[in-house]
Amino acid sequence: MNAALVTRGVRAELVRTGGRSRLWLVLVPAAVAVPAVITFVIAWVAEAFARIPGQISVLEVPTSNAAYWVITITTVVVALAAADGQASENRWSAGEYVRLTAPRQWPVLVGRWLFYGVLGAVVTVVALLVVLVFLPVVSPHVYGSVSATDPVALRLLWTVPLLSFFAAGAGIGVGALVRSPLAAAAVILLWVYAFESAAGYLPSGAFLQRYMPVLNGVFATGQDAVLTPPWGPNIALLYVISLFTAIFAIAVVERTVRHG
Repeated sequence: MNAALVTRGVRAELVRTGGRSRLWLVLVPAAVAVPAVITFVIAWVAEAFARIPGQISVLEVPTSNAAYWVITITTVVVALAAADGQASENRWSAGEYVRLTAPRQWPVLVGRWLFYGVLGAVVTVVALLVVLVFLPVVSPHVYGSVSATDPVALRLLWTVPLLSFFAAGAGIGVGALVRSPLAAAAVILLWVYAFESAAGYLPSGAFLQRYMPVLNGVFATGQDAVLTPPWGPNIALLYVISLFTAIFAIAVVERTVRHG
């Protein structure tokens, strides 16, 4: 019965977002295009400098420093899409219809998480392959050693989609707790691109930053990180997954209590 309700939630979200919705017209294309464009522009500029004879020295970039923008942009866009999908049910009293058709709220939230999580994981794999395959083509002198099949890339191809899947769960949690699409997006963007960086200016800021989820997420995928968390990559991955799951769990409890 519960599995049927979860499946029903997945199908409902697929129907709701079908057609010319901003999920398919804006968010999904942006999740691939934005990190790819940023990465390729940086690579093109680096390649231009590397081709100037005797003027400047440009170090070769390995795979462990090639997917930063996919990790920090694609996973965030996945969280934004999930938060927007969840918070949008509060428009036009749609949440009341959801409550009447599904008295138990947790299957609805789990269904949405599965929808956005699986979609986000697939989009992340596409973004990674675009970057890893075409970087050596765009910039052979600087990114020529980047590969889609070396051990670092193979770790990227399962850890980053996994992070995106759980980022979708965190996005659902934020959307359920904040209940406004714009406010939910603001919370996610401010945390990722403002608070985590600003934490370094607080007392013991460097210590605090070592526990930030984005830093741990980058480190967990095998990418080079400026600061090193107090544990290894696998523990860092579990740490981030646990934080994202906790946000979702808090939203489930709040939703259950609020709707009785």
